[in-house]
Amino acid sequence: MGFILCLLSFSSLKDNESLAQQTSCKGYYDKELHQFVYTEVEKMPEYPGGISKFYKFISNVSLNGTDNERLQSTVFPTFVIDASGHVKSVGIYQKVPKDYTQLDRNMIKLLKGCPNWEPAQCEDRKVAMSYRTRLTICFNN
Repeated sequence: MGFILCLLSFSSLKDNESLAQQTSCKGYYDKELHQFVYTEVEKMPEYPGGISKFYKFISNVSLNGTDNERLQSTVFPTFVIDASGHVKSVGIYQKVPKDYTQLDRNMIKLLKGCPNWEPAQCEDRKVAMSYRTRLTICFNN
């Protein structure tokens, strides 16, 4: 049984229009990463080859070990792109690890192997930025 991505959206925690109007960057201190992580920046991070390449990369999520009839249809991975472009602190939005489905675990594994990004920038400095991705899976029988 195959699947297709019906809907895939990628965004920071704020929409791009409000970011364009920003004059300053905002964020929070991440105790796990021991660094400041931005949620609003002057220049967004870029996946190598652009966002369509990221969509293609993320569509390779494995369905091995999942029960297709009970498989959740939408996954919300979150991660941080650090100042050197590495993907860090990968998790699932509003879930704790004990509640992860097999699809959640497969998505986390995929994202941990993600190529380096061009990092976000604030005041002409490369900075870490928090992201959340939405992935909706539809099965193609």
